[in-house]
Amino acid sequence: MEDYGIWTVITPLVTIGLAIVTRQVILSLLAGAVVGTTVIAGFNPLLGVKGTVDGIIGVFGSAGSTRTILFCFMVGGILRLIQVTGGTQGLVRWLTVKANVIHNRRAVQLLAMLITAIIFIESSISEMSAGTATNELAKRYKVSREQMAYVIQGTCVSVCSSVMINGWGAALMGVIGTQISLGYLTGDPFSILAGSIGYNFMAWLTIASILFYVLSGHCWGPMKEAEERALGGKELRDGAFPITADEEVAVVDHPAAGSVWNFILPLAFTILMVPVGLYITGEGNIANGSGSTSVFWGVMLGTFVSFLWFVSWGMLTIDEFFKELFKGYATMIPLGAVMTLAFLMGNISGDLNTGAYISGAITGALPSGFSAAFVFIIACIMSLATGTSWGTFAIMIPIGVQIGVAVGMDPHLMIGAALSGAIFGDMTSPISDTGIVASMATKNDHIDHIRTQLPYALVTGFVVTVMFSIAGFMSLA
Repeated sequence: MEDYGIWTVITPLVTIGLAIVTRQVILSLLAGAVVGTTVIAGFNPLLGVKGTVDGIIGVFGSAGSTRTILFCFMVGGILRLIQVTGGTQGLVRWLTVKANVIHNRRAVQLLAMLITAIIFIESSISEMSAGTATNELAKRYKVSREQMAYVIQGTCVSVCSSVMINGWGAALMGVIGTQISLGYLTGDPFSILAGSIGYNFMAWLTIASILFYVLSGHCWGPMKEAEERALGGKELRDGAFPITADEEVAVVDHPAAGSVWNFILPLAFTILMVPVGLYITGEGNIANGSGSTSVFWGVMLGTFVSFLWFVSWGMLTIDEFFKELFKGYATMIPLGAVMTLAFLMGNISGDLNTGAYISGAITGALPSGFSAAFVFIIACIMSLATGTSWGTFAIMIPIGVQIGVAVGMDPHLMIGAALSGAIFGDMTSPISDTGIVASMATKNDHIDHIRTQLPYALVTGFVVTVMFSIAGFMSLA
């Protein structure tokens, strides 16, 4: 593979830097893609532009990427149907009036954490479900969209990366199994992963941090500005560009409209189909993909159940059903564009060999006791630059395990360090898919979400670095 030197790092830095300065995620992704393809094309800008256009088309050559983008559109249709039949209002009314469990800002955020944690099978569905269930409540109790996005995404990546009976677990066991076959590890993948989850310090500390901020009501930095703005009755900053439109949807005039079942049934069948699909297809490992087929099956079933439920009860005619469904698809166009460009950036990072360059440039520069912290930092940088946690731990777990074997460090600790660094990028990179979906689920300006969450993630990452440093020296003692 060709060595592009420092340009392999400059390319993602252009994207991240522009995103922070301009707060325009599509512009930033497109500029980063052009820079990357220009480097690959031998610094010929015309070929770079051509490569970008070809690359966008090439994204749809991947069945997994195409299914994921289609999922975004289709889930938008289901959410529109839920809104137009009063499902969201029904859930809000049930939680606040009948059950009387949500009556303040703290309860809204805890509900978002609970929903996100329960639906641990697939991250996109987890975030979308939590956002749909709590958006109206957050508006009522004046919780900022940025805060809700932080709560939902932080909980999502922490739980999904720590539960072994989902796609994450299958993928991690696949990577670990390869190291067993090569002789670097002994035992079975499940037991080794189970022993490593306790060292996923980034996940555990993120959950603890979210609980602290939610229960104490404390906030600081850009998040404090967002919270004060929301408390003053202003949901978005001036000039914000939310990924999905926040429009008023007229509820149909029907006795069954406003029922909480209009919310529960479409999403429940969508969610429950995912583990069934994972079992049938055997997805969830590096070889077979990240479960995109199962998620696609889930949203297809959710759409079918919605059709049967809403049409059979007479809430919508067949024509009205498809009219509202397509309106929901239309609201997802900005998200589809962002996801397409994010996938393109991931492909470009792979062509530039960004991950291997970063790890090669840093590995071996510190004493053995810092090996775990080292692996964590490398994985942080890699995941921030590439926006992919799965790609990062697929690269960094083998590196971490082999470094651990060389210096005599606990391999469970090294796997935990690689996994922790991988999810750090999920919470800091503007091209992370979970970050994009969290912004969409909370109807947020994506760059505002990343900008307000970044200081929290950096503080958590610093503490985690210290924890891995201490654990590393203790492991060698």
